[in-house]
Amino acid sequence: MERKCEKHMHDYLKVMSANTGKENRHDLKSMLGDIAVALDQSAIVAITDRSGKITYVNEQFTKISQYSAEELVGSTHKIINSDYHSKNFFKNMWATIGKGQVWKGEIRNQSKDGNYYWVDTKIVPFLDEKGHPYRYIAIRYDITSRKLMEEQIRKDAEVYRLITENSLDFISVIDREGRFQYLSPSHRNLLGYSISALKEESIYSLVSEKNHAVIREALERQAAIEKPIEIAVINKVGQLKTMEATLRLIREKGEYNNHFVLAMHDITSQKHSESMIRDLYDYDQLTSLLNRSSFQQRLKQSLEAAERSSTKVGLVYVNIDRLRHVNDSFGHEAGDQTLSILADRLRTLLNENEVIGRISGDEFAFTLSDAKDENAIEKIAHQIKEHLEEPIVIKEKSIVLSISCGIAMYPQHAAQPTDLITKAEKALRFVKDHGGNGYKLYESGMATKNLERILLENELRKSVQMGNFKLEYQPKINLSREALSSVEALVRWDHPDLGRIPPDKFIPLAEETKMILPLGEWILREACKQALQWKKKGCPVRIAVNMSAVQLEEIGIVESIERILKEEFVDTDLIEIELTESAFANRIEMSDTIERIRKLGITVAIDDFGTGYSTLSYIKELPADTLKIDRSFIRDIELNENSRAIVKAIIMLADTAGLNVVAEGIESKEQAEILLELGCREGQGYYYSKPLPPKDCESMMIAIGSCE
Repeated sequence: MERKCEKHMHDYLKVMSANTGKENRHDLKSMLGDIAVALDQSAIVAITDRSGKITYVNEQFTKISQYSAEELVGSTHKIINSDYHSKNFFKNMWATIGKGQVWKGEIRNQSKDGNYYWVDTKIVPFLDEKGHPYRYIAIRYDITSRKLMEEQIRKDAEVYRLITENSLDFISVIDREGRFQYLSPSHRNLLGYSISALKEESIYSLVSEKNHAVIREALERQAAIEKPIEIAVINKVGQLKTMEATLRLIREKGEYNNHFVLAMHDITSQKHSESMIRDLYDYDQLTSLLNRSSFQQRLKQSLEAAERSSTKVGLVYVNIDRLRHVNDSFGHEAGDQTLSILADRLRTLLNENEVIGRISGDEFAFTLSDAKDENAIEKIAHQIKEHLEEPIVIKEKSIVLSISCGIAMYPQHAAQPTDLITKAEKALRFVKDHGGNGYKLYESGMATKNLERILLENELRKSVQMGNFKLEYQPKINLSREALSSVEALVRWDHPDLGRIPPDKFIPLAEETKMILPLGEWILREACKQALQWKKKGCPVRIAVNMSAVQLEEIGIVESIERILKEEFVDTDLIEIELTESAFANRIEMSDTIERIRKLGITVAIDDFGTGYSTLSYIKELPADTLKIDRSFIRDIELNENSRAIVKAIIMLADTAGLNVVAEGIESKEQAEILLELGCREGQGYYYSKPLPPKDCESMMIAIGSCE
């Protein structure tokens, strides 16, 4: 085959020399032979006839195409066509060389092994006496490496374009005067500015004036700002956006040498969430007054100031008598409005130096730092009480309240904040035990028990001993699958003579008298028995058991829990401990106990999250697996944007901390859908089921397919 190719080349040279003078033919033949050798060594050469059929290929052609000379000669270039170029591409090529003109271009071909390669091609037509092409010579050079590099550069440029146009970060290059040399498209997309307009400005026109100094100093000193700083940026419509920014000096040689790269990330939403979280940490969400925890901290500061100035401070605890009647008669919305109005009245009546807080559902507290003695503070408290009791009109209905107040004085009655609070609470309890609607200054040895309380305490002791309690179980539902995830055990007291006594009445009494210890042990043991029974029936479900701070403080509580589980043959993954609000009062002391409980394999949930002691700071300090959002935030979540925002912030924080979230008090499908949209995983409430006796709960589990 090589001899055939040589013959074609010889014929080609013969034709070329036929039109040359005899005396120069030998030199021309020699020169053309040299050219042919050079082409063979450096280029990919092919000769075709006028129809495009290949008549000659050199060795370089066979190497790059992976076809042999025998396979190529006699075929057309379609044999190496990669189908990359359009029909018009080749149509234009043939039109050019058909006119006797040289065609130049870049072609992607396909070798025999399926790989693609690129060649820089020049096709030269040879013309007969009439000027018509009768043969073509194609000279090609391999440019595959360059084309691959160009393609990579194009892809990199496209990736960079997509990143810069869709990034939430703002990247710019500025000189030492702060003038923009480059701006990423995000400045236009997210801030609304024209890139061309910004290039006529400087960084100082974009950034709030309060941040100018730190940027100017860095630019003048050519010093990087490696640690992110917060700066305020003004978008085109005048809104302030909070950015986290870094500034780095470009030391690499090039166009931007000794310029600065300014990288900014928009953290406006994050700062808004943090602000909301801080509010949740410090303030009661309904009244915007200090919550219990923050009130105690501010009270401590107030007493420290009083000590330095040798002045007196009065502490007044306020309870709204029979607020439940307002809720029952006018609805919970009216009750919430009542609390908000009373909070506004307190803010109006007291000067800005006083500490005011909402301590619990129907209790407020405030300081009086202007009272010179006990008579003066009683007089002021009486005046405030009268103002608080002025009728409240809600939806054209007049609500008349009665108020009870307990008063304690610093330093007469107590020198420490917690002691002062305790004394004021005792004075308040005295007023309540004597019918309410009054005020009382603390006196040593106050009786805090009335006849009803003594009777209830005695009956509680007897009922614990006699076992007059039972458990009901309220399901917790996976919101996305609407499947049972676990249940909560709720203790019920059905007294043979007094009837059913609500938990909010006997649980606090049980904690105060420490009857919660034997009662709590019975509850845990009963829950274990039920968990084992359901497991044997093919319904393995985790049962959550409530536990109070009094139980956690008991020496040996962890060992007691472990012993009960072993005695009842229950796996630890079938039991969860829910810690009541009061368990967080002494969080440092509780932390070790809670961690030891978790090490047993028992999960721990924070109950009623978002109220009282259950503020956000405790998540970081106490080990837990689950947050239960208090029902007060769920009750109006479909109507109240503030409640919805708070729930969203709690869920975001829980996700960051790796905690599960359960929403309490779901009463409608709309509430469930909103919670699911906000990212809440589980929920419980009357929309799904009220607390059920064991048999009814078991029937429900079977009905929804939770049993094997």
